[in-house]
Amino acid sequence: MAEQFIPAGRTSTVEKGGVEYQLQTEYARHPRCRVTTTISTQGRVLHKIERSIESEVNSLERMHEVEDIIRAQHLEVSKIVAEKGLSGHGGKTLKRSEGKIRSSKILQLEEVERVYLVTPEGKLIGDRETTRQFRKMFRHVLKGLPQILEVFAALPGADGQREEGIYEVEPGRILLASTGAEFYLILLKPKTDYLIIAPKIKPILAG
Repeated sequence: MAEQFIPAGRTSTVEKGGVEYQLQTEYARHPRCRVTTTISTQGRVLHKIERSIESEVNSLERMHEVEDIIRAQHLEVSKIVAEKGLSGHGGKTLKRSEGKIRSSKILQLEEVERVYLVTPEGKLIGDRETTRQFRKMFRHVLKGLPQILEVFAALPGADGQREEGIYEVEPGRILLASTGAEFYLILLKPKTDYLIIAPKIKPILAG
């Protein structure tokens, strides 16, 4: 039963502008399946970021997939708060995941079939149904993804930031793109010319 598989949540504190923020990211099933990050200070909730999950956690594999989502979302929100703070506390308003917005824009390109966010550790993010086919067809790519990510060198003193760019994993079929903080595995329609698709993706990564 789904109750037997409970993804581990994340908690941490971030200080910005003399204010200490408490961050908590966890999975919830009701009223819908989702991952929520709550930002609070001195017991007062300031902001919530939610990401809907398409299916319940009903297997060990699915639990690990959702834990990857929790970890990536918690890290992303922590970085944004540390860099920008929140409105009313000397910083800018925290926005919803830019990764999801960029993924949607890339997916709108006619040469693109699928887009997946990738964790800095090289794990594919997404629900089991949408990633199953990719895992089946390109298992060798996923196995080597942590090493492939190293083509984007880590920037000194940047706390996990890497070089930006686009790398052709499999010519005419698979790209790995980096904004420096976010990573995307892009499945192209067969025989897509890199010289045609790369100029279309670069402005989206920079936006």
